[in-house]
Amino acid sequence: IIRFTALNLAELAATVVQQHQMAAHRKQIEIATEFPAEAVMVQADASALDQVLDNLVSNAIKFSPAGKRIFVTVRQADGRGECIVRDEGPGFTEEDKARMFKRYGRLSARPTGGEASTGLGLSIVRKLTQEMHGELFCESVPGSGATFTIRLPQPTE
Repeated sequence: IIRFTALNLAELAATVVQQHQMAAHRKQIEIATEFPAEAVMVQADASALDQVLDNLVSNAIKFSPAGKRIFVTVRQADGRGECIVRDEGPGFTEEDKARMFKRYGRLSARPTGGEASTGLGLSIVRKLTQEMHGELFCESVPGSGATFTIRLPQPTE
């Protein structure tokens, strides 16, 4: 059940990044963040949003080779709050893009550190984002990483 509350997207994203620092460190992956000084408020469900951000950041770590970087950016855009997670992993083929949001849709990329992959993550991310009246975008070029953007409505005063 989705319970909408006003949430600071930058604060939630910072917490998720913090939770993944050890895993990133183990793979010599640097997580670079860019958060605005002022709060970026969104109308969302705290646990659903946490699950979405957790999934995107953990995927970026899981599929990135050692020594790469992940960039997590929060910003306001067109009256919405945006969180962008970009990695320098293998990226996605066109076939991957067609399958990535389906349940158990296995993609060509494999975890780089032997991590488990259920194939459920992105289907859940999309479902939760839609339930929060948000949008989810993926841009990717095979061989040069992937960028996932979630866009959520801002609270109405």
